This record gives sequence, structure tokens and C-alpha cells, in this order.
Amino acid sequence: MRPQSPDAGPADDPSDPMDPAGCSVAIIGPGRAGMAMGRALVAAGYEVSALYSRSGAGRERAAAVFSAAEVCAAPAAAAARAEVIILGVPDDRIAEVARQAAPGAARTPAPLVAHLSGRHGILPLRAVTAVGARAAAIHPIMTLTGAPDDAARLVGATFGITTAPGDDAAAARARRLVESVGGRPAIIPEERRAIYHAALVLGGNFLATLVTAAGQLVAAAGVEDQAAALGPLLRMSLENALAAGEHAMTGPVRRGDVGTVTVQSAELARLDPHLADAYAALAVLTADRLESAGLLTSDVAASVRAAAGERGRDPDTPGGAGQGGGAPA
Repeated sequence: MRPQSPDAGPADDPSDPMDPAGCSVAIIGPGRAGMAMGRALVAAGYEVSALYSRSGAGRERAAAVFSAAEVCAAPAAAAARAEVIILGVPDDRIAEVARQAAPGAARTPAPLVAHLSGRHGILPLRAVTAVGARAAAIHPIMTLTGAPDDAARLVGATFGITTAPGDDAAAARARRLVESVGGRPAIIPEERRAIYHAALVLGGNFLATLVTAAGQLVAAAGVEDQAAALGPLLRMSLENALAAGEHAMTGPVRRGDVGTVTVQSAELARLDPHLADAYAALAVLTADRLESAGLLTSDVAASVRAAAGERGRDPDTPGGAGQGGGAPA
């Protein structure tokens, strides 16, 4: 099959969203995300026809799950055997693997090449679009553990989708893939991909960091079963925050209990300076959000920021001294 001119674009029907029945999939990089997506696509009626992993363990793991797939010696060989090519490789390897896969994606009708990274849009896939392939970033907003039930976690999950502006065929195919596995498509423009991923890191990865730190602190206070003690509070706090935003905030900052913030900041500084810094930053952020929402007066917010040890706040930033909320120097 001959490569197409990049200027001409792939010669397939942009209205065809790729029916799962009989549609073949190649998984290049069968890690947690690649395996979960592969399992979910098989359950939806797709066929995993080709696999590539640069590690022997990865090849064996994937071949045991997708027994009908051909284990290929190179990314290009895997790409040549499928209509949907999934790159489940780490963020920093996407562009490299796309270059390796490009010779196999240079054909008509054009395959869809999709990576599963949250950080990137389609820019790392330039090597495959240069040979006429469709490109998409399809990122599930879900924590994956590598267990077989990861595929079920994708049902109901939102997927951040990025395609080239005007590429209706790629957008339709990406939507079809997501909807086939029970996901919810969310279109993320290329230029907003970084803030999209930062939101997930802040709300997901750092949430786990905070929960772990809180568990260690209650253990230091003498609580033996940290999960049992914190679980109900954390679940209710999360549900309330998702439902009501700033109006669901509680605790000493919300109440304006400056004395409590002062004592806790000092005690954390004694136990763990890094954790004290995190507490201070979160107290300041909470005061800022509450003040902006009209739930905390400017003078109380300024007192909270001072108690948390804030210094050097830019007076021109929202909630800063120039807006009546700055901390004293």
C-alpha cells in the first residue's frame, strides 16, 4: 500500500466512525493503560491483532491476554496489521515510537494512531500524520493499577480527546472508540492540554499524596486504623466538593480560626518542614478561593494567610494586598 501525500490527507470517509465489528487493533506498549484499553476494546467487539513491547516481560504478559494477536518485532510491523494503533508508551517516548511506527501506518485507507497520554495532544504524532495517518490523543481520566479489572474502570470514565482542528474523521473515530468502551468523550484543544493534565495531577495524584500524609499524621497522633478513621471524612469531603465547590469547604480556614491555623502550622513545622510548607500553601489557596467566592472577608483571609506564614505575596495577584487581601510583610 502506498503512502499518501501529507497535503492530500487520508482518503477515507470522514463520516465513518469505525464500526467495532471486525476492526483490528495494534497495541504498541502494553503497559497499564495499553492493556486496559486493549481489554476494553476486545470486550466492545474489536480485535487485537498485533502487539509490540520492547521488553520480554511485556510481550509475554500481553500475549497471554491477547492470544490471537501477532507479537511483532518492531512498532512498524505492528502498525501495519491494524486499523487502530494504540501507543501505550510513556509520555517522553511517544514521538520516538511514532517515528518507529510511521512506516507501518503509511497506507490507505488511513489508520487511526492514538496515544493514551494525558500530558500531550497530537504534536508528538507528527511522524504518523506526515505519512497520512489520522492522529488522536485519547486519555482516560482514571487510575489504573495493571489488574484485569482495569478495563471495567473505564466504563463511565471521561476521556480527554484531542485531534487536529478540522479532522472530522479522526474526531469521529476517537469518539467511537471511547463510547465503545463505555467512556464519555471530552474534547480538549491542543493548547489546553497542559492545563487539562495539571488539573488531573492536582486532583488525583496530589490527592493521594495528601491522603497518605494525613494517614501518617493520625498514626503519629495514636490512631491505629488510619483508613477507618479517615475514610468516611475523605469520601464525604470529596462528594461535597464535587457537588458544591467552595461552598462545601469546612475547617479552620473556612471558620476564620486563625489561632488554629497558627498552632497547626507551628506543629507541622516541628514534625516535617515540607509538610508544613504544603499546609501553608493549601491554607493560602483555600483562603483565596473562599475570599473570591465571597465566603470569607478580606481581613479574615489576610489574617489566615499571615498565620500560614505567607510571605512576599504579589500585591497585584487576586486576593493579594492590592485587592484588600494581602498578608503583612
